[in-house]
Amino acid sequence: QLLVAGGVTSILDLVTVGVADEGDGILIGRPLYTSFAKDVSSRAGAKMIPVSAEGKDPMGEEMVEQYEKELQRQEKLGTKIRAVILSRKMLLNTLKAYMRFCQKYHIHLISDEVYAMSIYKTPSNASAVPFTSALAIDTTGLIDANLVHILYGMSKDFSSNGLRSGVLLSQFNPQLLSSLKSIALFSWPSSVTEYYWTTLLNDRPFVDYYFTENSTRLAAGYARLTAFLTSHGIKWVEGSNAGFFLWADFRDILGKDINVVDDDDDDGAKRGGEEEQVEATAVMSEKPAQGQVYKTSRKAKERDDWFFGKMMEAKVFIATGDAFFAEEHGWYRVTFSVPEDILKVGLERLGRVLEEVKRESGGGR
Repeated sequence: QLLVAGGVTSILDLVTVGVADEGDGILIGRPLYTSFAKDVSSRAGAKMIPVSAEGKDPMGEEMVEQYEKELQRQEKLGTKIRAVILSRKMLLNTLKAYMRFCQKYHIHLISDEVYAMSIYKTPSNASAVPFTSALAIDTTGLIDANLVHILYGMSKDFSSNGLRSGVLLSQFNPQLLSSLKSIALFSWPSSVTEYYWTTLLNDRPFVDYYFTENSTRLAAGYARLTAFLTSHGIKWVEGSNAGFFLWADFRDILGKDINVVDDDDDDGAKRGGEEEQVEATAVMSEKPAQGQVYKTSRKAKERDDWFFGKMMEAKVFIATGDAFFAEEHGWYRVTFSVPEDILKVGLERLGRVLEEVKRESGGGR
């Protein structure tokens, strides 16, 4: 039931080779991890298809409608959809809704659970739901069990990107596992890495201590960052209780009209069949599949670039939304899972940038 490789990147590459042909599409909701584009395309030749929420709750059941709409649109364009990648913590009923969707179109459900143990609580998110693995769901009546695949790795929960180790769990698809084992030898982890992780995971007292301490530190970082954002009038997506970062909305700082598309703006984008389609450029020059719309304008891109330049001058880095295929400019991914002294310095520098921006723009450039 298990296949081990040198990290989740290798596992996702292998799974895509197994479930998709060149030119097929893999659906995943925005914003998304940039490297997914390379993971599914570099060897398998599949296309990552970002799915826009368009104002709907990206964590709710209503988002499934967006996936279905995008699947139907892509298939009209000639792209066969083979799988959905889920990389967010969701309610049980939402997970079941995705399973029913995948069953309806007989496509694979790939659940990326690399943040499964990076859970924390603070007063502002105490009501957030606990993590539920797709593995914990009885798939009877929801989806053929051979379509469900779980990904896990050590890079996130154990903060060990350099000790590459990832695993695929596919309990009811021996044909897929057998086919992937034939090419997995190119992705084997080293024996040193295997020995390290075997030793560590067998040390239950340490693992229990580690996850407890990690949760405490994540909660402290979350609290410090949200207090900072509140003090500067910056909104963020609230209610999260897992992972290492927040999705923060700087549009009020950059100007409320940041994503207004002017009629004469050559870079503007409108959604629709014959209207201009603009691709979102992410880091490493990766782009989503042809036809995906990034709500943008020349003015919005210039403001994002201007703000990012200000941060670089101040020697502080937060990742721009276009690196994660955001639907709009003005959103940033802000990481809080760093040592307290580093976070303190980073927020002090970011605070000076925000004050400078406010002085120069009167609250919106």
